[in-house]
Amino acid sequence: MKLIAAINCIAFFCFVSCSSSVIDENTVTVYVSADEQLARSIFAEFTAKTGIEVAWVGDTEASKTTALVQRLLREQDDPVADVFWSSEILGTMQLSEANVLAPCTSSVGKTWPEQYRASDYTWFAFSPRARVIAYDPQKIVQSALPEYWWEYSEAVMADPRFGTTGTHLAVLSLFPEQFQVFLNKKRPQTLLGGNAATVQAVIDGSATFAMTDSDDVHAGIARGASIAMHYPKHHNGPGGGTLLIPNTVAVIENCKHAKNASAFIDFMLSDYVEIFLAESPSHNIPIQPKVAKQFPSLQVPDPLSVTFVDALRHRESAITEFMGLPKSEEE
Repeated sequence: MKLIAAINCIAFFCFVSCSSSVIDENTVTVYVSADEQLARSIFAEFTAKTGIEVAWVGDTEASKTTALVQRLLREQDDPVADVFWSSEILGTMQLSEANVLAPCTSSVGKTWPEQYRASDYTWFAFSPRARVIAYDPQKIVQSALPEYWWEYSEAVMADPRFGTTGTHLAVLSLFPEQFQVFLNKKRPQTLLGGNAATVQAVIDGSATFAMTDSDDVHAGIARGASIAMHYPKHHNGPGGGTLLIPNTVAVIENCKHAKNASAFIDFMLSDYVEIFLAESPSHNIPIQPKVAKQFPSLQVPDPLSVTFVDALRHRESAITEFMGLPKSEEE
């Protein structure tokens, strides 16, 4: 699977024309890496509540956030998008560092919790998913599962050059000794085309474990598949549990519809959307205390305390080191 070419050959989905020379002032253009069905529902709700139409550009499961980040970088001098809604955080932080994003100091943005936003208000984090190990509970009892992430070297993975798998590798590399243990045991199988494919591999029986996101396991459970999720630890201490990767939303610098973009940010950070996402098939995890209380079953015990700025610094080297592992003999 030649996924590197996907960045340049990606087939974007644009369901409202974004190329017209006359752009409707009652429109906001959103680049989005969230799942299509979920994004469609959110956009419809936003339009119903505000009257603002959404023109949007999505991605593919294989290339996920990476292709959209590269597109935003290419368009920096003449932006098409007004907003970037990402299902991942490091790409958004990369755009912030490249001055692609603009501060949003709306009433909601100003009061958003400091730990869930950029210090300069250029991005906001919300409704994370958990990184999990997917397994078949009919074949393995939960009590027999390894306790730490480093012990899952045989788990199938999505290509880490795209999406949340790369983010997780970057975080794993922040624990150098344990990361080397993981790399020393790991031999890349054929990297699969997205987290959904890794879950399907466990369901099909071609893999015992999958390193994946919680929403993909929830989707398998909803289909009636024999699949469950486990939260391995990153270290044995407070704040050492599994990784939560938030959605992020940001306004694009010099965008054409700044006022509408700000309204979209406020909508995405509302309790309404947090409840919507928690109740959706992806079952995103609420972070606002009053909403989180309504969804106790979604709360992750002792999630990992992580500095994503450090993870961003290590992402390329971690992915490069992983991709450079020698292939297994059977390949």
